[in-house]
Amino acid sequence: MKHFTNEQCLKAHLQSCHQHIICKICKTKQLKKNIKRHLRTHEAGGSSERIKCNFKGCLHTFSTKSNLQQHVKAVHFALKPFSCSFPGCDMRFSYKHVRDNHEKSGCHVYTEGDFEESDEQVRMRPRGGRKRKCPTIESLVKKRVLPPNQSDSLLTREPEYISWLLSTEADDHSC
Repeated sequence: MKHFTNEQCLKAHLQSCHQHIICKICKTKQLKKNIKRHLRTHEAGGSSERIKCNFKGCLHTFSTKSNLQQHVKAVHFALKPFSCSFPGCDMRFSYKHVRDNHEKSGCHVYTEGDFEESDEQVRMRPRGGRKRKCPTIESLVKKRVLPPNQSDSLLTREPEYISWLLSTEADDHSC
């Protein structure tokens, strides 16, 4: 990852390296930093042919000889000249950018300690939403939940029940 000393340097980098330009010849979108190389493919006498890998069974082709050479070293000769710089890590890589990504991946970050207690705390931590508790008898009565034998008698005393219900709702809203 690139780091920039200030915002102005970052903006200059973005303008020079990450802008796209439409090729006037073939109308394809190309990165500004690659446009010169792309235009060479349109030049008369310029070799727009791709370079084929000569190893048996390999179908890869490359735009430059150096890309072909890197491919041969990495794939066919299995050379891995780039080693991880972390002590105790014996991994080696064919490409520098792959080694760099490995080193930045955080796979070497290790903190000594006993994590059983903190793991238990994480497991016991409440997750999402409001946890509901079992209702108490008082809250059930307040919410007018009655046993079946009492609810039958309410049907016969409907006007009394409605007035009682309205009076308790008014009490509830006054809180």
